[in-house]
Amino acid sequence: MPVIMIIYYVISAYIAAMVIWNFIREKKSVNDMLLYLLVLIPLILRLFRIK
Repeated sequence: MPVIMIIYYVISAYIAAMVIWNFIREKKSVNDMLLYLLVLIPLILRLFRIK
């Protein structure tokens, strides 16, 4: 696997972890929780290499 691709997956995993962390910390707004999940879906699909 090329170095660029490895860096790409590491960055995607980091952003997904931050979104999950914010999702867990969010207690007040259900709308914000839904938006976090919508952002998380493409990142998870990218990490599992599903198109």
